[in-house]
Amino acid sequence: MEKQHCRRSRVIRLCASALLGLLTLASCEGPSGTVSPTLPPSKAPPQIFAKYSPDRNAKLAEGWTRGFDMSGVSFNDTRTATLITPRHVVMAKHYSRPAAAPVVFHDRSGKRIERKIIGLMGAQGDVMVGLLDEPVPANYTSYPMPEPGFDLGSLVGRPVIVSDQKRSLFVHLVSGVRGGIIGFKHDEAERYGWGKNLVVGDSGNPSFLIVGKQLVLVEAHTTGGPGAGPYYGDPAVQASIRAAAAKLDPSYRIRTLKLR
Repeated sequence: MEKQHCRRSRVIRLCASALLGLLTLASCEGPSGTVSPTLPPSKAPPQIFAKYSPDRNAKLAEGWTRGFDMSGVSFNDTRTATLITPRHVVMAKHYSRPAAAPVVFHDRSGKRIERKIIGLMGAQGDVMVGLLDEPVPANYTSYPMPEPGFDLGSLVGRPVIVSDQKRSLFVHLVSGVRGGIIGFKHDEAERYGWGKNLVVGDSGNPSFLIVGKQLVLVEAHTTGGPGAGPYYGDPAVQASIRAAAAKLDPSYRIRTLKLR
C-alpha cells in the first residue's frame, strides 16, 4: 500500500513537472506558438521563406527569421508595401505601386491574403501612403512607428533589421539620424547574421528596431549601400504620414511605441 502511494506521488510530481515545462515553453512564445524576435548568430541564413509564391500560401523558413513577424510586409512586388494600420500601407514615393496594384501578405503560418490599392497620398520626403480596398484581419501585423522625442544620439550603433526585395533579413547598425533621415552602416565585427549593400529594387523595403518583443518600423529604404530613408520617428515626417493616412481614411489610428 505504501509502495503504491509512493508511485502515485512520483507520477503526480512527474506530471506537474511536465506541465510546468510546457507552461514555461509557452511563456517564451508569442501568439499561436510563434517565437519573439532575437538577433541571430553570425552568418545565420537570412531568408524569410522556405517556399514563396504570390499566388498561394507560403512556407516560412526555419531559424531566426521565424521570430520576426513579416506578416505586414507585402513582398509580391519589388515595390514593397508595409502595413501601418489594417488598411494603410507605406512605400517609398520614388518606387511605389500604382492604384489597383495587388498587395499580397502572408501571415506567420504562411496563409495568403490579397488586397488592392485604391488610393495614394504622398507624405514628406520619399514617403507614399496607400489605402487598401479592405482592412486586413488581425493575424496580419500593422507595425508601430517610434514615438517622437527619443534621444536620437542613443540610437547610434543600435542593431536594425533591414529587409530586401529577395525577402531576406539583414542586421545593420544605425549610423545616425539627421534632418528627418535615418542612416545605417555595416557591422564591421559581423556579430549578427549577414549584412548587405542595398541595390536597385530594394527601395521601399522596411527596416525595424527590436523593442522588447515588438518590431518598430523606422524607415523604408531610399538609398543603396547600408541603407537610409525617412525616419518615421521624426515629428514632421510622422505628422505628414498621419495627415496622408487621415485623408485616405481617418477611421484608423497609426500606433507609436516608445523606444528604450
